[in-house]
Amino acid sequence: METKKKIVATQNLNFFIISMVEEIAFVVMAAGVGSRYNGTKQLETFGKSKLTMAEYNMQYAIDAGFRQFYFVIDDKFADIFHRRLKDFLPPNCKFELIYQKKEESLAKFCNRQKPWGTGHAIMCCSRAVRCNFCVTNADDLYGHDAISRIAKFLRSVEKKSQTFANVAYALSETLSGNGTVSRGVISIDGDSYLTSIDEVRSLAMDADNGVIPSKDSLVSMNLWGFTPEVFKLLEEGWHRFKQNVSDIANDEFGISNFIDSAVRGGQCRVKILNTSSKWHGITYQTDRALVEKILSE
Repeated sequence: METKKKIVATQNLNFFIISMVEEIAFVVMAAGVGSRYNGTKQLETFGKSKLTMAEYNMQYAIDAGFRQFYFVIDDKFADIFHRRLKDFLPPNCKFELIYQKKEESLAKFCNRQKPWGTGHAIMCCSRAVRCNFCVTNADDLYGHDAISRIAKFLRSVEKKSQTFANVAYALSETLSGNGTVSRGVISIDGDSYLTSIDEVRSLAMDADNGVIPSKDSLVSMNLWGFTPEVFKLLEEGWHRFKQNVSDIANDEFGISNFIDSAVRGGQCRVKILNTSSKWHGITYQTDRALVEKILSE
């Protein structure tokens, strides 16, 4: 059982409180191509500290008690990720690089350039991650409160549970002034559990450039909390995906569509968590200036 003993000294009382704290892991999906950005977003650095967005998130994660970090990457970037993480993480933390598999047997009749999607990226972690874990994008900045909330959830749920979590953001605050975006729009019930998640494309701030979203809509920015039970469900979903691929060069096994199907099928529940954090991200090169300004303050 992956637990550790945490000893808390209470100065006002002459005893020690001993509690068992479940290990939790922090997964970063960093193998994406980022075609609209025209660059390697996951390795861009920002602010006076010259950190990547993932490293800013990891600072929040360390504050929240995460000590295990896993990066899902394209193997051609292994050296640079290894150097950065070795220099960045404190000695009491560990990291592991996980290569998102090419799945050449599935794509043997095409020259597929991009990975197989976020659901597939998480599935690639199944042999390494043994505890409850959160999932993040490498090119999104989630905020301290958001990561603290997902850490609290992960410590509250049993490893065998099929109840997961997602930290949701207001859709109006995740749009780009520089072009359209795609977002997983969330619907919830009266107890704040997910009822559906719909991947909507061409969302924009004004009708001239795309679809105007409802101001009250919530979206997933891929800040998920999972137990290891998700891996079995992902394997089943991946098997169905492979049987139904129509465009082998472009189809993706995405986490949003997978979760939507699993929730509708009664295979899992997803608690939607609110946060006071503001989301920031880069879809286009022209988004970079705003993020640089925020992280330089």
